[in-house]
Amino acid sequence: MAFGKKTWISALSLLVVTALALTGCGGSQSNDGSEASSPDGSKGASAPASQASDKPKENVTLTYTIWDQLQQPAMEAIAKEFTAENPNIKVKVEVIPWGDYWTKMSAAAPAGTLPDVFWMHSGQFVKYASGKFLEPITGKVQAGEIDLNDYAANLGSIYTLDSQNYAIPKDFDTIGLAYNKELFDQAGVPYPDDTWDYAKLAQVAKQLSQPDKGIYGFAAKMDTQTGYWNDMLANGGSIVTADGSKSGYDDPASIEALKARYQMILDKASPTHQQMTDTDSTEMFKSGKIAMIFEGDWRTTDIDGSDIIKGKWNWAPLPKGKSKRGNIINGLGNVMSASGKHKDEAWQFLKFLGSKRAAEITAQMGAAIPAFKDTQAAWVQSKPHLNLKVFIDQAADAAPYPAGSKAYPVWFPKEAEIMAQAWGGKISIEDGAKQVAAMMNQAIADNK
Repeated sequence: MAFGKKTWISALSLLVVTALALTGCGGSQSNDGSEASSPDGSKGASAPASQASDKPKENVTLTYTIWDQLQQPAMEAIAKEFTAENPNIKVKVEVIPWGDYWTKMSAAAPAGTLPDVFWMHSGQFVKYASGKFLEPITGKVQAGEIDLNDYAANLGSIYTLDSQNYAIPKDFDTIGLAYNKELFDQAGVPYPDDTWDYAKLAQVAKQLSQPDKGIYGFAAKMDTQTGYWNDMLANGGSIVTADGSKSGYDDPASIEALKARYQMILDKASPTHQQMTDTDSTEMFKSGKIAMIFEGDWRTTDIDGSDIIKGKWNWAPLPKGKSKRGNIINGLGNVMSASGKHKDEAWQFLKFLGSKRAAEITAQMGAAIPAFKDTQAAWVQSKPHLNLKVFIDQAADAAPYPAGSKAYPVWFPKEAEIMAQAWGGKISIEDGAKQVAAMMNQAIADNK
């Protein structure tokens, strides 16, 4: 998800509730999700079975909104198969690019105009669930209509708030080390493998850098999920403590990891922060200007679509740190609007999106790593020329994306503001980390 994933923050950080967007509409509703008599959890008596079966089915068109155009063909294939089984329900797949997605969702939510079904990100979830903009599916889970144990890595627990379930896991993502084989070959350096540690990464990054030609060994970007969060974890630090009560940014191990990443910029083994602000570092990798970069599996199709680098790159696992091999795992969820007009039909589609068949289509078309257990092999095989298995292998030990608290949407955008000053050289890395920690601790205390 997955998933660059930062641009939504500025628009949504003003909304105190927390993070993510989704929605659906219609009928009488209850947000406690405690009963399964209707998709919205309402407690009214249901019609007798004979009446329900005699009632003609209404022709309905649902809107399913996503943010990744590269996944649109797979989502449309899933929608087509669903409609073949449910001829009265058509599904329109709508794509809103990530940069605009949450801005539009944050406006649609209070207006009651959210799509019937849409993608949710863990960083946005609390806001939409707290605002009662999402339809709870707890009753459906309790009734056995969907089994959250069918999904890998406990992904079903991500979209739970106050004991209510709101989403069905769609996919998951981890972070890999993308490398340019051509630049390695030219320097006569062996490709990265699972024996690499951070010292080896820094050494080779310096070796491959040719700053006078605009070529750098590594992109030491200022980023969280696809950047230094992985370094901090690998070095024995943390983003937040296990119980969520305190920031981990001021842990000496976290500060050491942050300094090590920034040192690659000082050593001219990486572009400067300004260079990577002016031109996205992954775009620089795609154009053959960067030898190595941490990136999420969701960028695979994008990178492989570059004529400059196609056939000249591959994935390796992230390097090992002093403590372990750090990695962040996240998972997207499919949700339905609490204000939707066609909740019965939206639920049927939501349930199909969570089926093994939908996961198989997602995997076979190489759209994303499906969340449904034992369906990931087809995704790995969808691009046999790339080592996609590293993302599956790293999932077992990866740490969850740290968005599961009401404090997250408060501290996350402020984290970027402070760290930008550090990465831009206005304050030291250590001062930046300590400022982030103090700010996070205050946000945690204020949002218990």
